[in-house]
Amino acid sequence: MKIRPSLRLYVLLVVLLTGIVTILTLSVLSVHYFISGMDVAMRGAMYAQANSETVADNQPYAYQEFTVATRWQDLPIEIQNNLVEEEVGYNELTKYIHGKSIFTPPEAGYFAMKVMKGDKVRYVSAVFERDKSTFFQVEGIPHFIIILATALGAIVLFSSVLVLALRKVASPVERLREWAKSLDKDNLSEPVPDFLFSELNTLANLVRNSLSSVQEGLEREQEFLSYASHELRTPISVTRTNTELLEKMILKGLSQEKQLEVVERIKRAGYTMTDLTETLLWLTRQEGKDLPENQVEIGLVTNQLVHDLEYLTKGKSVEVTLTTDTTVHSLPESLCRIVLSNLVRNALQHTSEGAVKITQVGNQVTIVNQNVNGSVEDNNLGFGLGLELTHRLVNQYGWYYRNQELENGRRVVVEFLG
Repeated sequence: MKIRPSLRLYVLLVVLLTGIVTILTLSVLSVHYFISGMDVAMRGAMYAQANSETVADNQPYAYQEFTVATRWQDLPIEIQNNLVEEEVGYNELTKYIHGKSIFTPPEAGYFAMKVMKGDKVRYVSAVFERDKSTFFQVEGIPHFIIILATALGAIVLFSSVLVLALRKVASPVERLREWAKSLDKDNLSEPVPDFLFSELNTLANLVRNSLSSVQEGLEREQEFLSYASHELRTPISVTRTNTELLEKMILKGLSQEKQLEVVERIKRAGYTMTDLTETLLWLTRQEGKDLPENQVEIGLVTNQLVHDLEYLTKGKSVEVTLTTDTTVHSLPESLCRIVLSNLVRNALQHTSEGAVKITQVGNQVTIVNQNVNGSVEDNNLGFGLGLELTHRLVNQYGWYYRNQELENGRRVVVEFLG
């Protein structure tokens, strides 16, 4: 089974390893400078002894642990046994430590240095033995132990702070993950919780905005399907009805003129379906650009729609009165057709007995239906998707629209403003 890497564990290991290496490096550096400092101090002390005393051959000068001589053989025997004369340089400290340990002082230390006093050479040496000298006798905790304990303490402190910091960061990240998992269409509109850090809050907003965009796209697709299923009923019905009619006319051998008239209605229904699909895609996707405008004769479009929708009056006692003119206007034809189709369809469909009067003058169309024997629900002109789509279209293009309730029906006025 493949183990998935954890970001939190990765950050913890990388930062912890970096911190430990840094602390250990600084600790080693401290030890180095501690020893170097002692060497510098010893060199200074020995140089001072060499320049302050008068000595001669075979007459070395001894003061505490220090010895100053003009010849190597005049130095203490311990120095001659543990150090080599050829390795001792001018003004350079040469040393040998016996019994080195970071936990306890060494057994002994031997130091020597060659110094020029005027034109004469002097040897300076120092011998420190733990049993005979207090130099290596340290009261309390040894310095190396203090350095080591400080390094370990720093590592523990650094690790603790790192774990606490990661926990403080990981907690809001966990909350962000759970919040993102719980998002759905019902709570997308709720305010984004505060996740303490601006980066996490920004990420949360990005997640919500992305999901909102997806949800809006899904809703637009659902709207398109709903509108399409609603609006395509009429051209599909017209196509089926006229196809059956054309088949009967062919079988009966009727004139080609009448057959071509039926074919023209079928073609017009096909064009209507194409226009409807393009318009609905444009509306639901909100592309933000206008549809192409054509020279539209609103009266002709209204006549065609009434003729195509006349099947809605079959079996009903409905008198349809249509008055139009031949004025032409520059308008998006598909949108005009959808709006008029909805209004005419609803007027015819929801009038079971009575009259429907359709009047077109210029760019204004007025539809009045009087339902003599209908319920209040039946009299409600323009309902469901038809009314919603009509409102969206007229609002999108800034057209005038008014839906007025009458005693036994409705009066609808739409004005297509160019």
